Amino acid sequence: MNNGESKKKKINRVCMLNPQGYVEYPAPLGKTDTGGQITYIFELAQALGKKGIKVDIVTRLFEHKPSEEVIFENVKIVRIPCGPNKFIVKEKLYDYAPEMAENILAYLNHKNKKYDLIHSHYWDGGYAGLILAKVLNIPHIHTPHSLGKWKQLEMSVEEVPTAKLKPIYRYQVRIAAEQKILNHVDAVILQAESLRIKILQHYMVDFEKLHVIFPGVDTEVFNPKKNKYDNEVHLAKNSILTLGRMVPNKGLDRLIEAASLIKNKIDFNIYMGGGGKNEFKSDEEKIFEDKIISLIKQHQLKNRVTILGHIDSHYLPAYYRKADILVFPSRYEPFGIVPLESMACGTVSLVSNVAGCREIIIDGLNGFIIDPRDRKAMSKIILKLLENDKLRKKVSMNAAFTIKEHYSWDKVVKKFIELYTSVLGKNKTKNHVNIV
Repeated sequence: MNNGESKKKKINRVCMLNPQGYVEYPAPLGKTDTGGQITYIFELAQALGKKGIKVDIVTRLFEHKPSEEVIFENVKIVRIPCGPNKFIVKEKLYDYAPEMAENILAYLNHKNKKYDLIHSHYWDGGYAGLILAKVLNIPHIHTPHSLGKWKQLEMSVEEVPTAKLKPIYRYQVRIAAEQKILNHVDAVILQAESLRIKILQHYMVDFEKLHVIFPGVDTEVFNPKKNKYDNEVHLAKNSILTLGRMVPNKGLDRLIEAASLIKNKIDFNIYMGGGGKNEFKSDEEKIFEDKIISLIKQHQLKNRVTILGHIDSHYLPAYYRKADILVFPSRYEPFGIVPLESMACGTVSLVSNVAGCREIIIDGLNGFIIDPRDRKAMSKIILKLLENDKLRKKVSMNAAFTIKEHYSWDKVVKKFIELYTSVLGKNKTKNHVNIV
């Protein structure tokens, strides 16, 4: 086969490797380690399936879930026994990577199934993917979703000392594993240009491996058109929506502090959505939620803030549409899919200047970029938008148009297929050394 023919090699089946979280459909968003990454994987897999590519979303089997489950056309969840029959937080899954890879191989032998390539996610999936790709001698593409070194630096400021985070996030182990993954994979998909810059700053990696592909949005779900769920969602005037787990990196405390600066200038109502139901909250979430409640009382905002908790996926687009503005004040956010979904619904979004998704925003035209460390500046832009209906309407229209025209999954998925095909076409024999 000549090079021209090999580059056109058809992709039949992809292993979408993601050991972490509660991988079930619809995704129980808000459960520990079950958020934007799971949404991204499901929507990417669905888009690939619509193009005729079979996708196995390979994850851990625990809590007696079915071993296989078809969720979309050409897409199934494949759950592999690995470790105890209970949930394991993502920071501890690294220890189970060899077992995960071994059991995936046993599954493939039993089913007489072959994958054309592996697309792994996060450092737990990336490390298991290294072992698997070595044995199967197939290409391995990796999406890190976040970076240990960058997170360590961003989270070691303000009131989040690094010493408290080391036992939780296992930075030393993670950073070493990430470097090994970057050394051996065939390609790295990054969700924003800022991630490419951070990788080059903090890791040794071949620039040619790095590919920036922005995530897509399911515009059939997230759009300005109202449906029956809008009739059941009621937000007060001057509504400020924020979505995210109750953890320090989401910066919800910054929003409360900024809002306190304008409480005597305008009537507003903050709605905090996202996070898990009480029985699924981690200790970290419980501690930070207590801090948020304390801040609300401290700033006398009890009657201005509603903690919604988990929002059912059917109602989420309606919440976006009903809100006057969305504030996304993260301390650390490699990308952040929430503002894209919000923009698709025509909601004016204020996005942290550290979030990767800021790269799709033209400040003042289709959204606003904020420095959430500057509470005073953030409060001023919130006040300006709540007082100016005309400005909100203009930005709302531009936001919805931006997502529909450039970031629907139907358009974005073509870039993934091009990269998959290119990597598969090289058909090179990789020399994996010292992986385990």
